[in-house]
Amino acid sequence: MKSPGSPDPSSSPSASPTTRPGAAVAVTAIALGVDMFLYGSIVPLLPRLPAVDGSAMTAGVLFAVYAVALLGATPFIGAWVDRHGPRAPMLAGLVGLAAATALFAGAINTTGAAGLSALLIARAAQGIAASASWTSGLALIAATHAPDRRGRSMGLALSAVGVGVLLGPALSGPLVDAFGPRAPFLLVAVLAAGDALARILLVKPVVTTDVRLPYRTVLRGPGAGMLIALTAMGAAAIALPEPILPLHLDQLGLGRAGIGLAFAAAALGGSTAAPLAGALADRVGAPRMAACGALVTAVGFLLTGRDSTVLSVVGLVVVGFGAQVVLAPTLVLVAVFAEHTRPAAYGAAYALYNVAYTGGLALAPLAAGAMTSAMSVAAATLLAGGAAAVLALVLATRRQPAKGSTRSPQPTRPGCSTDA
Repeated sequence: MKSPGSPDPSSSPSASPTTRPGAAVAVTAIALGVDMFLYGSIVPLLPRLPAVDGSAMTAGVLFAVYAVALLGATPFIGAWVDRHGPRAPMLAGLVGLAAATALFAGAINTTGAAGLSALLIARAAQGIAASASWTSGLALIAATHAPDRRGRSMGLALSAVGVGVLLGPALSGPLVDAFGPRAPFLLVAVLAAGDALARILLVKPVVTTDVRLPYRTVLRGPGAGMLIALTAMGAAAIALPEPILPLHLDQLGLGRAGIGLAFAAAALGGSTAAPLAGALADRVGAPRMAACGALVTAVGFLLTGRDSTVLSVVGLVVVGFGAQVVLAPTLVLVAVFAEHTRPAAYGAAYALYNVAYTGGLALAPLAAGAMTSAMSVAAATLLAGGAAAVLALVLATRRQPAKGSTRSPQPTRPGCSTDA
């Protein structure tokens, strides 16, 4: 018998009664962690590759190709998940991961057009693999968990992202120094093999209704604009400090090693925050938890631009923590949003989440650079903090659905209290 409040497998082509909830979380966490480990390993190596030859423009193009490929693939991945279930897209993501790893390894010492072409294809494959892993993995968790248990599970999966981002750069440098430039990719290959085993064994095939809902139908769901804004804001909070804080901290006298440790601490704080925020969202409601995250992020931004090394580093860590307190409950809200249609459009909903997330990551550094050019770092971070505070106020005063329900909006008290 289906427990009350649990998803109805017959109502969603993404739902999988044979994939255990714990297995869905495990395979998604592994997939996201491995993808982001590869991403983090590559980022510090790209500018030094012979094909890049230290060109900032070439490096910028390579970063852009990843985002373009991810954005281009995401709508198709979302439709694929909703029509045929998450297993096939997750396995296809392995192809992109394997291709990216092999091409990066092959282009290590290749110069000229051949090397650059291999790197461009590798970055595109990496973006497609990330799209497949994020969209299908998050849809799988939503489809296999009851609404009042999604927050903790989404938070656990999201924490793997921070671990991958943190360990990738930390391990790639020492591996290159000790074993040569191909060593990080050999490690990624081993991790990918474990990832493949998890996806093949733990994600089961499902019987689907082969129904495809147009994205315009999904976008008409309740609160679509707020969900997109929340997701973009959480991603932007992570990306906005990256182009301006290193220079600010350097001017304050913090060396490169110290700056690296500061950003590592922010990533670690985010990894800690995600499961905590997800678990609390199950108790107090996702909108209220996201409001708390936006408020914490605002406080962090107010500190990052100060003329104090300690306060700036503390602010950076607080921003990293607060951003994940926004994003973890937002994943729960996306699942509720997906269920306004029948069958539930988990694939399409998490595809929209991916697009908003990537958009925030792409636009925030540009906005940060423009604001810093026109004003001081302190003024730019103050403006970012003000925007986060406004979002927190809007969220705290909005009506939210009753806990464990996808309908029946009820008034909620403003604030970040944790009373049930």
